[in-house]
Amino acid sequence: MIAEGQEVCALCKHFKMKAYPQHAREGLGRCMGYDKDIRPLINPFVPWSKKKCVRYARPTNRAERVKWVEARMAKQQQTEVQTEAKG
Repeated sequence: MIAEGQEVCALCKHFKMKAYPQHAREGLGRCMGYDKDIRPLINPFVPWSKKKCVRYARPTNRAERVKWVEARMAKQQQTEVQTEAKG
């Protein structure tokens, strides 16, 4: 289970991937937490695994997001192990 200190962008209510499939394929989502800020993000597309920022807000579908993040992390670890075994 993901601990409180391990919060990542994908667990934030401001992080959206579904509406941006071309970016999602590359592991990016759109941070909407700065959309109404006087200093918006220069590039609002950020990796899902980026550490949370000051705009982090708990989503209503947190359990669903945690499940997705944990599956993604497991897949990423598996890929890294396979890459190391080949090298």
